[in-house]
Amino acid sequence: MTDKKAQIGDEIEALCGSCKGATVHIIESIKNDKIARVMCKICLSSHRFRKPEELIALKSKRKSEPKKPVSPAAKSQRKWSRLVSKMENEAPKDYRMTDKYAQNDVILHSKFGTGVVVNVIDPTKIAVVFEEGQKTLIHNRI
Repeated sequence: MTDKKAQIGDEIEALCGSCKGATVHIIESIKNDKIARVMCKICLSSHRFRKPEELIALKSKRKSEPKKPVSPAAKSQRKWSRLVSKMENEAPKDYRMTDKYAQNDVILHSKFGTGVVVNVIDPTKIAVVFEEGQKTLIHNRI
């Protein structure tokens, strides 16, 4: 079909989603001098026309390595790194249960190390992200 103009009823090779490959099809409709719909001669399904070259493009997309799932520990580590880098110029305050903390305060805990307050849960509890994960701590206790 290189020199001949495609017509309804002609046979052409096209991709078939049902057959999962390139098969012989019959042209059903043409729009603006382009093949629009075809019918597979094997499974008799009717669908839009796709050139067999598209199969190569689809297969190359699938061959790319799938993304590996990120562990919760790694997500927490990244979150901690981002928060600490934002608060880099801020000196961490030593953590004490009696002190009151606000969101984005940088604290230094004796066991967990440097952390950033990400949420004030209630007047006596705060959520703090440390390198090893998020912890709920007590604050503002008299």
